[in-house]
Amino acid sequence: MKKLYYSIREVSELLKEKQSTLRFWEKEFEELSPRRTAGGRRLYSESDIKLLERIQYFLHEAGFSIEGARRSLLGKEPGIGILERLENIKKLLE
Repeated sequence: MKKLYYSIREVSELLKEKQSTLRFWEKEFEELSPRRTAGGRRLYSESDIKLLERIQYFLHEAGFSIEGARRSLLGKEPGIGILERLENIKKLLE
């Protein structure tokens, strides 16, 4: 990734999720708050995209409910430590 901010269309294509799904997740997960332009367009940073990838993992691959994914992001769900450790190892290897 080379840009500072990405449009919802670009993020939608990157994650292979519908734009409406990303907007829904924004309402459900208060940690997710993309910047807004004066016209109201959403601009996602790399940290927003990483958070969306984690949400997507919890909901689609781990099979968590919205509430379970929310708790996992806050670190209140078992198993989150493993994911964070794997992400740290990935960063070190990169």
